[in-house]
Amino acid sequence: MTKRDPSSHAAAGITVAAIADVALAVIRRSGVDGLTMRAVAERLDVRAPTLYHHVRNKSDLLDLVARNAFDQFTADSAAYEKLRTIDEWIALTRSGSLELRAFYADHPGLAGLIQSKATPNRDQGDGSRAELIRVQIDALVRLGVPGPEARQLFEVTARWSLAAVVAESAEVFTEGLDLFLYGVRARLVDLVS
Repeated sequence: MTKRDPSSHAAAGITVAAIADVALAVIRRSGVDGLTMRAVAERLDVRAPTLYHHVRNKSDLLDLVARNAFDQFTADSAAYEKLRTIDEWIALTRSGSLELRAFYADHPGLAGLIQSKATPNRDQGDGSRAELIRVQIDALVRLGVPGPEARQLFEVTARWSLAAVVAESAEVFTEGLDLFLYGVRARLVDLVS
């Protein structure tokens, strides 16, 4: 039996999921600006070069975080798959937006990172972000919204929510969200009527 180099990624048992989880923990503590390969490696109890087997540089690490930042929202994904009405979609989108605001508040700079990585077809990729986007768009389509309009409506809702995260007050965010979703509901009713 050959001995493995203890600094190798195979020997260290490092997974991409573990790297993403630890990167989010670093962001929670130090913000996006405090995220470094070294900080992630230290929390994983490996040397920084071990991470390079999974991510080439900080840019790749940021991409990894953006793709996998929403692992804790799997319950929302399952709930979107069960929706039967527009009002249920609105209610779930409202509660999810409030949870997301709290999540971003706990992870300084993450909303800006996610916004910078928001590409038109990000639901076509992998990771928890793409999965959550897909189930939201699919729910709208099942409710009768044509595909292109469902995609556009999701995009507008997601970008509004991200932009509104900067609201200093939870009350201002909540009131703005309610007003915004009132308009979204009216649009949905027009699209499926």
